[in-house]
Amino acid sequence: MKRFAYRFIDQVRREAKRRDAKVTTVSGGRERVFEAYDWGNDTFIFERGVWRDRPSHAPVLLVRKCALMAGREGRVMTVTSGSHATAAMPLLRGDFWNLGRVPERRRGEVMTKWVVCANVVDGGDAIEISQREVDIGETHAADVWLRGLGWPLSAVVLAERNDAALDFYRRKGQEWRIKPLVWTRREIDAALAASRTRIHTDLRYYHSVKGVHFLSYEDFSSLLTLCSVDRDAARRCIDEMAAPGEVGDLPALFDPKFGGHHEIELFGIRDLSASARIARMIAELQREFPALSQEECENRLSEIAAIYGSALSFPALADSASDLFASSMYKHLTGEIYSTHDQVVPAFDDRKTALPGATYRGGKPDFHPGADSRTRSLIEYVHSILSAGERMEYLNVYELRNGDGHSAGSHPTREIEFKTSNRPVTRKLIEKRLAQRGIEYATYMLVRVQAFQSLGVSYGRHHLLQRYDRGSGETYYFVRDRYSGYALDAISQNRFKRPRGATGEFVEFPEAVLRTAAQAGRAAAHTMIVKKYIEGPDPVHFGDGKEIIEFVRDLSTGLEMASGMRLCSVRGALGWPCIDKTRENLDVCFREYTEAFARTAVSFWRKNGGSLPLNSVMDDFCAGFVSATREVYWNYYNRRETFAEFNPELKAAFKFRQKWLFALWALERQYENADKLAAMMKIVAGRLAARADGVEI
Repeated sequence: MKRFAYRFIDQVRREAKRRDAKVTTVSGGRERVFEAYDWGNDTFIFERGVWRDRPSHAPVLLVRKCALMAGREGRVMTVTSGSHATAAMPLLRGDFWNLGRVPERRRGEVMTKWVVCANVVDGGDAIEISQREVDIGETHAADVWLRGLGWPLSAVVLAERNDAALDFYRRKGQEWRIKPLVWTRREIDAALAASRTRIHTDLRYYHSVKGVHFLSYEDFSSLLTLCSVDRDAARRCIDEMAAPGEVGDLPALFDPKFGGHHEIELFGIRDLSASARIARMIAELQREFPALSQEECENRLSEIAAIYGSALSFPALADSASDLFASSMYKHLTGEIYSTHDQVVPAFDDRKTALPGATYRGGKPDFHPGADSRTRSLIEYVHSILSAGERMEYLNVYELRNGDGHSAGSHPTREIEFKTSNRPVTRKLIEKRLAQRGIEYATYMLVRVQAFQSLGVSYGRHHLLQRYDRGSGETYYFVRDRYSGYALDAISQNRFKRPRGATGEFVEFPEAVLRTAAQAGRAAAHTMIVKKYIEGPDPVHFGDGKEIIEFVRDLSTGLEMASGMRLCSVRGALGWPCIDKTRENLDVCFREYTEAFARTAVSFWRKNGGSLPLNSVMDDFCAGFVSATREVYWNYYNRRETFAEFNPELKAAFKFRQKWLFALWALERQYENADKLAAMMKIVAGRLAARADGVEI
């Protein structure tokens, strides 16, 4: 069965009025024939045979007729093979049935501001719109037009995750329609494979959302083999890169495309002068190719390949199977980074994937196709917590992904972000599926949160949800506020620097490091108090993303500084395996936790400490540990009978009562030995640092 895009083309050819004349142009060294169909005020232009050949990443143009010629109504849609220029230049010049005669001086402006570029992808399942420099309002108008023609919501995808598109579609609750990022190697490989395309010849490229055709060293080197078996095919490939197109056109290697990139870009070369030199060598070979012998052609290609290989920023970029090649190419294809001159500029770092949810009209949800029962239940919960008269404006649901092998939509953690008429900023909630089923475990989880929260441990409010999931049966989830801040192991090093003088040069700011170390020490104290412990190679699980450091702007420095912390994981609480109230058990417990805390503190110091000595970082880390221990103990001391009598009705197998009393007993011992524990952590940290530096102790 034909995919949607090609079913749509067949529908147009079947139901619309075909213009009698055909238009023939030359592009990419070959003759192309175009047919046009009028459907109301709209005109559809298809390259002959495109519905049969279904080229990979078939280029699409969408443009208002009035942008091409004043006074015209309706839109033009083109579908071709090759590149976007295949249809763009004839359309702007007026070659296509006089639909537009744009003066040459205005063609660049019209192309960048009014012509929406897209590609048919996924074998025809979807059309990906590349926003580029077109205003997001115009892009959205093209999106609405397509959907008015019957294209499903899920079949029109926004290819670029730029700020304008994210903000616009987020406010419509449709961020999921913007092409998501992937992170696992398997997903990246699939994305790279899906980007593979040809233009006119046998040469294969990686096609980016910006319309750039990246040519890898490996693909360029394939010309050596091709030339030895089919000289004419190799010549066509070289012509594709370096020969001018129609009169006045630049060769693809030199044709500006986006942000300094060209229609065809040599991938992996950071040095622009080296890239330009290789491009010139390819152009020279193209001009001289007919006069060269077979041996001379192969030698010239070998010479260029050798120079290309030596110009690569990293040798691994020569191997498409390497991790570096895969991650780097993926970032370039998605627009996450673009090499500009001598630096790589990150555009975003987002490990969540938007899911279908709902668009709100007048405060009422219009659910999207693909919104699953879990999303619908979560949205119903959000509605239930709104105040009387409070109206939902927009809402987006995300899946928080961690590369653990779950398929899309099945990860245990989701985030919901929503904006109402009563609040100026969005509110974010985290929803997580419990690891075990049944009301008994769900209650045990909630009791642990609320018990330690009453003691003053930095857990936020949790709300338990129950629902029946198809295939999973009765399942329990909890919802909590998303804590503002950053996981300890993911704080950017830029947070520990400040601009100096008029130059704006960023330099070390030791106070920022020390304040963060103090909050990490407080998180360590709370981790020891709740006795978080999960059997495995690193059972304490401290410093691996479950401690959130909160920041506020400090008036004295004008910078955001660490101001608080949260524990965001209940898993493993009351997990210490032995609950004997003995000195021997306590010593083992203290040793296990202090060593884990010291390892994390040393790792933090090595990554962010700069010129600070380890002792300074450990002093503040331990000070935070001691003060947090004393604060929680004070809460316990004032109501110790109440805490000691706490005995909720839980399944006996959980042994909550015994574990809880052990945790309270251990809290007293932690308070009594807080200074000694701090000294132990400093000793262990010193040993770990010295051992890493190769010093015998």
